[in-house]
Amino acid sequence: MQREEEVMGRKLTAVAALAAAAVTLSAVAAAGPVAPKQRVVIQWTAKGFVLTPQTAGALKSDTGTARFCCWSQRFSTRDGLKVEVTDPEMTLVGKRGTLVVRNRVEWLDVPAGYALFTGTWKVVSGTGDYAQLAGGGRVAGVTLPNGDRKWRREGFLGPR
Repeated sequence: MQREEEVMGRKLTAVAALAAAAVTLSAVAAAGPVAPKQRVVIQWTAKGFVLTPQTAGALKSDTGTARFCCWSQRFSTRDGLKVEVTDPEMTLVGKRGTLVVRNRVEWLDVPAGYALFTGTWKVVSGTGDYAQLAGGGRVAGVTLPNGDRKWRREGFLGPR
């Protein structure tokens, strides 16, 4: 009799373990797949910004205007080179929504009226297709002697 109880106990333990595994797997499946981050390029043109996904995902290409505001400015000297550091907020208003990012940019003056800049950007908020996104990346660009700027931002965007 004791042998039958041991066998029955093992069977019940195995059934309980299988049931727990099934519940766990169904909960994971119900949560849905986690969307991967997408690599994106945001480039400035004479007509505004162009956002171009570099990998497959929910984000699609977009175009629109860019505004910059609300920054601080400080200067430092590194190994004898004067560097200007700013942190502008950039708002991209496109056909698919609005994306707000915070930048940290370092500016270097070079001869003949040019300025080079490089830095980082990070998502603050968004609407439309950009709602609930997180991410960021790097920026590099140049200011020409006539005041025109050319820049390119690359990075990753994905769900929060």
